Amino acid sequence: MKGILLADNGDLAIKPVLGKDGMRSGIIIGGSEMQNAYIVLGLNQGELKEDPLIGPNLLRFIRAKATKTAVIRQVRIHLERDGLDYDELKERININLKTD
Repeated sequence: MKGILLADNGDLAIKPVLGKDGMRSGIIIGGSEMQNAYIVLGLNQGELKEDPLIGPNLLRFIRAKATKTAVIRQVRIHLERDGLDYDELKERININLKTD
């Protein structure tokens, strides 16, 4: 999946270049799957105006006694809602849970 890339601080990644036509451009386009997954997983429900239901609310699991299965279920549902396939990304997404 290609899309507009963001810099580490969340701003547009821009590398200004002067084209043959004399016009300047610079928005960087590239593989954006992991970037999109990162954004989705950081959301809480209601934060995205275009889709208020998206957002796994992962912060609620910090002090809760949640199983790894419950967290993965939330992650899978919300990634798929954004059109991302959890099974393709799971090798790059590291889910660590402390269990008491």
